[in-house]
Amino acid sequence: MSKSIFLALFILLPFFRLQAQFVLPLTVSKDHHYLVDLNDKPFPILGRTAWFIISQPVNGYKAFIDNTISHGYNSIEMSVITHWPMGNHAPFNGEGEVPFLKRLNGEDWNGLLNYDSLQNGGDMPDFLSANEKYWTYVDQFLEYCEDKGILVFMFPAYVGYDGQEQGWMKEMVANGHQKIYSYGAWIASRYKKRRNIVWMLMGDMGRFNQKQIGVEQALIDGLKSVNGNSIQFSAESNSGENAADNIHFGHEMTMNGVYTWSLKIPVPYLARKGYTHMPALPAFLLEEPYDEEGPDGNNYNPSATQPVRRFQWWGWLSSIGGYISGNGYVWQFVDPIWQQHLETKTRRTWTI
Repeated sequence: MSKSIFLALFILLPFFRLQAQFVLPLTVSKDHHYLVDLNDKPFPILGRTAWFIISQPVNGYKAFIDNTISHGYNSIEMSVITHWPMGNHAPFNGEGEVPFLKRLNGEDWNGLLNYDSLQNGGDMPDFLSANEKYWTYVDQFLEYCEDKGILVFMFPAYVGYDGQEQGWMKEMVANGHQKIYSYGAWIASRYKKRRNIVWMLMGDMGRFNQKQIGVEQALIDGLKSVNGNSIQFSAESNSGENAADNIHFGHEMTMNGVYTWSLKIPVPYLARKGYTHMPALPAFLLEEPYDEEGPDGNNYNPSATQPVRRFQWWGWLSSIGGYISGNGYVWQFVDPIWQQHLETKTRRTWTI
């Protein structure tokens, strides 16, 4: 065993304790390299991407969370409002409710995500017309996760690759600075007593124009405006860039998400860069080539070649904070496909 690998494993030894409940909320360790619970016990991020989990009925999301725990995972990553057509019936939740009730032109919104009025945005949903039925469902989901000890990396508005159909950037720009600020304050106030949330920013979009910068900053400022909200911020920038290195919003990070979708920029390089970032921040592998998303699966990402578990080990051993990993069939939560891919060997983790 090389000296560097031995040293990395020695550093990680505190994580490998007998299974015990972590006491939420989490904070940053004294050396700022990982998370700890209320008793100062190291909390390794062992995460699973669950982008469209909110689209599942109660029995579906409970089955997923329980399966997640059974494999030793303690975290998930999700969008609280969904947009991408590849996922399960965006933007509806598991009860068929939409997150917002009105369009910006004052008419009722039925969940349509293709608009006639792109120029003025009047057909787009009004972010200040919350549908209480939708958000009550979110309340119950987050409570279930907290009761089970699951940390939730949650995007209040995932912006999407190049600000297109994956996310909400066009709608955010149409709503404008003040509405998006108020939405950020509203959602932060609603969940300020939840002890298991890490607020996630951006989302596959590394460079923003001035209007886009304005509304993303408004969302952040709104989230930060709520007193008593114990905020941890991380983000998904664009592939090949760590969250804290983003030129627009890197300074907002309290946690450093490491992200590479391809093999062109290796996981160990970015993870080590995250670990050595100054000032020090908890760095963790946020995203990498997914399991069953390569030639052995849906062929979505040519870099997702087996064994994909190597990415998880590289990310954790190099960043120290932990990792979140995904499965190309599970994250979309399309029935019944996702249930058939929960037990792949790569998805199994360990009990700590």
